[in-house]
Amino acid sequence: MAHQLTRRGKDRAEPVALRSASHSSSDLGPHYLVHSKLKPPQCATTCIERGTLLARIDAAARQKLTLLTAPVGSGKTTLLAQWHRHSCASHAVAWLSLDEQDNEPVRFFSYLIAAVRSVCPAFDAYLPHRRGEDESLDTAVAVFIASLGRLNPPICIVMDDLQMLGTPVLVRAVDALLLQSPAGIRWILSGRGVPALHMGQLRLNDQLMTLGSEDLNFDMAAIVQLGEQLCHRSLTADEAHSIRRSTEGWVAGVKLALLAAADSREGIGDFNGSHYEVARYLGTSVLQEQAPQLREFLIASSLVDRMTAELCNALLGVSHSQSLLEQLERSQLFIQPLDSHGHWYRYHTLFLDFLRSHLRHDTARLSVLNERASRWYAEHQLYDEALHHAFAASNEEWRLELLERCATTWLRAGETVAVIHWITKVPHNVILGHAGICRSYIASLILSRRFNEAAATLREVEANVTTERALGSVHLRLLHAMLTVLADSSGQIGISSPEALRDRGADSFLIGTLLTLQAYTMLRLNQFDKAWRLAMRARDTFDSISLYSLGYAEVVASLADRAQGDMKAAADRCERMFQMVRGGHRTPAWVNAANALAYMRYEENRLEEAEALCTEVLPLLCVQSTVENVVTAYVTLSRIKAGNGRHGEAFQLLDYLHSMLESGSHARFLAQVCAEKIGLLLSQDNLQRARAVALEFGLQRRARSGEWRRSRSYDEAWERFGSGYAALLIKQRQYEEARAILLVLRDSAHEVGYVFREAPLEAALACCYWHSGDIESAFDCLNRGFGLTRGHGFTRGVFDEAPAMIQIISAALASGRLCAPLPAHYLCKFGNVFSQAVPVVAPSARKPALPLEPLTEREIDMLRLLALGLSNHEISARSQIALSTAKWHLKNVFAKLDVSTRTGAIARAREMRLIE
Repeated sequence: MAHQLTRRGKDRAEPVALRSASHSSSDLGPHYLVHSKLKPPQCATTCIERGTLLARIDAAARQKLTLLTAPVGSGKTTLLAQWHRHSCASHAVAWLSLDEQDNEPVRFFSYLIAAVRSVCPAFDAYLPHRRGEDESLDTAVAVFIASLGRLNPPICIVMDDLQMLGTPVLVRAVDALLLQSPAGIRWILSGRGVPALHMGQLRLNDQLMTLGSEDLNFDMAAIVQLGEQLCHRSLTADEAHSIRRSTEGWVAGVKLALLAAADSREGIGDFNGSHYEVARYLGTSVLQEQAPQLREFLIASSLVDRMTAELCNALLGVSHSQSLLEQLERSQLFIQPLDSHGHWYRYHTLFLDFLRSHLRHDTARLSVLNERASRWYAEHQLYDEALHHAFAASNEEWRLELLERCATTWLRAGETVAVIHWITKVPHNVILGHAGICRSYIASLILSRRFNEAAATLREVEANVTTERALGSVHLRLLHAMLTVLADSSGQIGISSPEALRDRGADSFLIGTLLTLQAYTMLRLNQFDKAWRLAMRARDTFDSISLYSLGYAEVVASLADRAQGDMKAAADRCERMFQMVRGGHRTPAWVNAANALAYMRYEENRLEEAEALCTEVLPLLCVQSTVENVVTAYVTLSRIKAGNGRHGEAFQLLDYLHSMLESGSHARFLAQVCAEKIGLLLSQDNLQRARAVALEFGLQRRARSGEWRRSRSYDEAWERFGSGYAALLIKQRQYEEARAILLVLRDSAHEVGYVFREAPLEAALACCYWHSGDIESAFDCLNRGFGLTRGHGFTRGVFDEAPAMIQIISAALASGRLCAPLPAHYLCKFGNVFSQAVPVVAPSARKPALPLEPLTEREIDMLRLLALGLSNHEISARSQIALSTAKWHLKNVFAKLDVSTRTGAIARAREMRLIE
């Protein structure tokens, strides 16, 4: 039955005569079969085929119900008409378009029977004689279902514009039809919204397929295809993206955008919801159809980008917004839930623009709504949104009150960029006239390293007596001290005890920040114990005030611990700090803690954990992050990638970091990048590029000037440059010159107690002696270095800076030259490091190739268990022998291998390949 399809005009002429319930089925004449309600509309000539969607509808033949719900203009009827045209030749498809008058049961069933009979003339359902309304309707449902069961083959029934059904008795009747109809009957229901049908059972039985607005929206290919029809040209990629972005693929919106572009002949342009054609379409098809209360709700709630019932209640001064939001969602009125709980919603982009075009003309009402929204957002600590609406309202007093509150909160959270961004939106004289805002502004400039602007603002404050009095001399002293300690790095702040200023009304946050900055300066001046004490004082000040600043103080304290060689204390401190922030948002406090922990995980050789943290931290580093944070993250990740053989990625990270540091005065960090680049290239035997890096940083010139041959007070930039150059000299076998440089650097680090750098310098010296053949001196440096680590052994960073240490330690273990035995957990933790190189024994201490006496099979089994790190009791249990017997076997093993420790036995056995 190939019907002539017309575009969705949906003209609904009245039937010739509505048969009453007393008429038999034979009274339903052929006029029903040609009525426009019983035929799908004809597709427009500009309509495009949606092959994928048609296939999805067709594939639903195995299911009882297909539900198609989307807003007006989404192309629901057009899509079904296309499907009907493709399917009617092979399937019996009954079509019924509903309208407002079909809420009367007799009329509804009359048309439904006629629709089925139009494709199955033998269909023998009838309307029962009128009795009680409920009884008559139940009988009609039963008769209709029974008649469906007698059809062969079964049919598909399409009901379009289902939202027109609102009568409870008819909704109940449709419910019964869906649930009780024979298995072979297929239903397709389409509409803007769906009545409250009970579809849970169908869904549980996998008999329901749903298609929503996201399924019907045009994708890029469809937009381009329709553009060729309407604009008579091919759209550019930018034009198609622009239409997709502004319309979100809504079919009617796409068509209107393309038609507007075709008419204007000026390209796509800025198409939005205030466009004349869109406004007229949405006004007549959507807004005017709503009740006055709902229209008011739609327009007022369009003020915000996303909404929740509480926010809408605050905007409109009502208490039933949740029910209205749910009503809008059920009615498919261009509203989309943003979560699975129905808490937050947003309007479709074009619909939002359209609604706001109605709102913006009433400026007085707009100001009131903005203030209400601002106060609600502020109450819920959504400060960006609160300030956005506060600046759109006319209440300046509220705006400044909120700005001061937000600036204080953000400053304590480390969000200095947000503070500066919002404060600079008010006139400069207003900033200077408001003490709280001015204080947060200057502090944020200082902490963001915008020193010139901070100094200029301080001068303006001091030049104005009123402003200076409002800000207070105590706070001026603190801000000047903060600027001095960060900009000058002299450590002299002119305040002997910042905490004492608290009694004079000073802000505790500024006091703690000054203490932390001074502690960091003491680190740079190699006064590690003083830095640690200042950091502890800052930590106590920040308690319950600022989690970000508390974490910053803890990081400085951990750096002081690390500098003095207490890596365990530093790691424990970083672990505790991360535990405090790990469950929250990715705030600056989280970035600080995660970055510090990533570095400690790297030093502990827990590379996978370190890489995961670094990968998450890097995108979050921004201009407000400290340079130390940025450098730590990039260098740590670069070393991890190099250790995994991804040298190209590692060098790219260092190159990017290099480019960031060149624009400022960051000699210490540039020196670290230089040493890292040289070490990475030398690990690949790329001597030529390593020399080029040394030349780029002027290392040869420094060496010729004798910079590293003269003793001087320790400076990390000087030491890092020198270490990089020494590594290059060792690779070039210029051992004597390298050794002379490393001795000067080591002694300088030792003099200030900088254990964190003294240990790798001892390792570098050991490597220099080792490569030159002075094995005894290499072992001496090794043991001195281990002594600095408090018996914990070298960290991963030492092995990456001095790769030959792997061989030296292996040789020392095998020859018994390590003064202090390493803990078993250390060898377990760094087992993968030692496995990278075959143990090399020093020539002067090399053992025989075979043990003094052959080992028995039982003794070799003991060795294997020993290598697993098992205790004597565990070896006894695993071997099923007495503890005394196990000890006796191990004693024999030690004697035959000529070793005195478990570690030495394992190393010796591996050297002789007795165990893996």
